[in-house]
Amino acid sequence: MVLLSGAVFANGNVQRSAALQSAREQVASQALLTATLDQETGARGFFQTGQKVFLQPWTQGTSAFGSSLSELRSLLSGNAGLEQSLSNQEGLANLWHAGTGAQILTLERTGRSQSDTSALRGKSVMDSFRAAHASFDTLLSQQRSQSLAAANWVAVAVAVALAALLSAGGLLLTRRMARTEETRHQDQSELRELLQASESEQESRELLIRHVEKLIPGAGAAVLHRNSNDDRLEIAFGEGDSPLRQANIERMRSRSCMAVRLSHAYDHRPGDERLKQCEICGQIKGTATCEPLLVGGQVIGSVLVASKTSIDAERSARLRDSVAQAAPILASQRNLVIAESQAASDVLTGLPNRRAADEVFKRMAAHAGRNVSPLTAVLLDLDRFKDVNDRHGHESGDRALAMVGRVITSTIRASDFAARFGGEEFLMLLPNTDRDAALLVGEKLRSAIEQTELVGIGSITASLGLAVLPWDAGEPEELLRKADRALYLAKERGRNRIHAFSQPALEAPIEV
Repeated sequence: MVLLSGAVFANGNVQRSAALQSAREQVASQALLTATLDQETGARGFFQTGQKVFLQPWTQGTSAFGSSLSELRSLLSGNAGLEQSLSNQEGLANLWHAGTGAQILTLERTGRSQSDTSALRGKSVMDSFRAAHASFDTLLSQQRSQSLAAANWVAVAVAVALAALLSAGGLLLTRRMARTEETRHQDQSELRELLQASESEQESRELLIRHVEKLIPGAGAAVLHRNSNDDRLEIAFGEGDSPLRQANIERMRSRSCMAVRLSHAYDHRPGDERLKQCEICGQIKGTATCEPLLVGGQVIGSVLVASKTSIDAERSARLRDSVAQAAPILASQRNLVIAESQAASDVLTGLPNRRAADEVFKRMAAHAGRNVSPLTAVLLDLDRFKDVNDRHGHESGDRALAMVGRVITSTIRASDFAARFGGEEFLMLLPNTDRDAALLVGEKLRSAIEQTELVGIGSITASLGLAVLPWDAGEPEELLRKADRALYLAKERGRNRIHAFSQPALEAPIEV
């Protein structure tokens, strides 16, 4: 019996050592790729927006790349094939980093954006790095399979040597463990590959939910994203019918989730009697487990799984691995969305800025042309705004602009578009709206602004000019010029009024 116990213990150590070594190599390899993707995300965001907030993932990714590279070198010491493959990756990564870093410095010092040639060259090098990393992962997987196979052969040898003492169940268990480990590796590899190729945070959430629901049959999964701006959780559900659908969790605060609050996993069982119950899990009929999405020690949300039956330890461990793998990718995608939104928004009014307006205008004009429907452009300019700043200060002027932004937002339809076009000028785009209907909207805006009293300033007024596509112009740029001409006439004829442009040969500008 002692011999049997010793043999089983020694065999277990061989398998555990092989699995642990392979796991460390896989984790370090993934960290190397994630660090490179963080650098790429930061550089791309900086080149697109010029916002220095993107240099943080670039810097952090650079540091993380060096750490992961050192760890891999240590783990692969003596393995010539893998060391050569790692060296190839290092060379490509350094080549890309040097070129991209030079472009970043150029943009910081001169303001010149990255050229198309430089971007294509950088993309080519990055594609080569990805291909080299994919080959490296394949070599790691082959080595992992060989290590596990060697460990299994040891198990077979022990089974043969101690055939009189081992039952057939032991061999079946060993084979089952090997199949389970292989399945786990394949599932994790598939998830990692799909997440890296996803184009949006929403797509990544959906992939993670489907992966978890496949991992735990019969369970329902949801991704809870922590929105720090208004202290709430954004919920993404799976498509299937699950216990989560029965819980009212769509309007919860961030601290309602105990996994988010405590920064570690939280399990719920029917009949739990704890000092503090989770507001979300407490509504679920059945078993629930919640894993926090942790990135750099910060909790960005959690993954909630609800099941009518208990979740075994093996699937719980695989769930933790999946969540840990998805967290940094979700965080990077969310940071990119936030930065892009900030780059396209006016901080003072909350409306889109001129840059965003130009892009939307082109799309709405093209849509109007395809559907043969009118599109009205309305330009609004505050009257004597310079006097407001001179007499009451720029802070009062800012309050006036913010007020106008609120009036516009509360007046126009959901299908309309409004932007701060520059200074004290605003642009509204009204689809499927002819001249008469647009005049009514403009007059409503003018009246609402005039009737709004600002503390320390009193009332202010605005002048508006509008033009209609395709009656007044055939192209977006021409339409803006016509609306601006109508606005000029409104100013010239006394301000605090609205004019519609019309062709001089046909009729005079319309005044309301």
